[in-house]
Amino acid sequence: MSFNPGRKAQLLAVVVALALAFVPGARPDSIPQLLTLGPLTVLNGTAIVSGTVGGAGAGSQVTVNGHPLSLDAVGNFAGVVSLDGASTLDFAVGNSSGELVDLSVPVALAGPGGIIPGSVVDAVEQAGATLLQPAGGFVGGQPLTVAGSVADKGQLAALAVNGTDVMRLLGADQTFSVQVPGTTKEITLTATDKSGVSETTRYKVLDASAQLATPLGTSVAATSAVGLKIAKIRYIATRVARTKRLRMIVTVKDSRGYLVTGATIKVRSKAAGRLTRRAQTKASSKAGQAAFLLRVKTRTLGKRLVMVTVARTPTAKAAKTTSIRLAKPRGTKKR
Repeated sequence: MSFNPGRKAQLLAVVVALALAFVPGARPDSIPQLLTLGPLTVLNGTAIVSGTVGGAGAGSQVTVNGHPLSLDAVGNFAGVVSLDGASTLDFAVGNSSGELVDLSVPVALAGPGGIIPGSVVDAVEQAGATLLQPAGGFVGGQPLTVAGSVADKGQLAALAVNGTDVMRLLGADQTFSVQVPGTTKEITLTATDKSGVSETTRYKVLDASAQLATPLGTSVAATSAVGLKIAKIRYIATRVARTKRLRMIVTVKDSRGYLVTGATIKVRSKAAGRLTRRAQTKASSKAGQAAFLLRVKTRTLGKRLVMVTVARTPTAKAAKTTSIRLAKPRGTKKR
């Protein structure tokens, strides 16, 4: 049976809608999974995919063979992607902490009707391969000792760090340790199960010279930050009723607690008409801060001003909503 292009598009849309409706929830009595898949359908050079990204939050994203798919509020996704001759379905999952995980599923695992069951990633994720990341992250310059472990090595056919086999190094406690050169820019841990499904977790190696001591603490460049969070927002409202000026100071840090230099920070009033300029953008200083001077309109005085702050680095994003009640205009009498 054949379909014209319009009819085929309609059928694919219906399948995607059904996939979203039946995205599986968390499996009880099992290790929490990063990626839970619904059934995958491989048909005529395209793949219909759906699933849930575990712990998805602001900054989370997923791509399939390079095609970005949107996540809803609880991390569900669905879509149709072209294989373009690829022999695998590659799911790349990123989040605001800067961690990137790739899951690769061979197309050859498709059964009757082109169906690949969602449970295909269970074995490699249940294996629980992880690296022990230092508190300050991996910092280059000198040879690095990389340690890690697995929860169940019986699920795996192979385990490698930057391409080096560490399966043979697993001890009775299922841990391993291996050295990599200090010039390494990225550390990868790749676990492959017995059906050929693989999971690769990528860890950035920071430049030792990228850290800078400041009076407020150690800071790192935005390009070297691991994740991103808005650590503090402070308002200085002294004499705002007279000057109609309000100072706002935003402090950003990465997931390790380092101040972040050069992050792009944008602040805006949630409601229009509160400020003379609704939005302003600055880069964070060496101390991880950006200071904004907000010019308040007279009708905003005596009311609550709600501000939305969004910070970005090349690899992460963070957002925060805060508010402050402004003093009433001078000369306003209490009743």
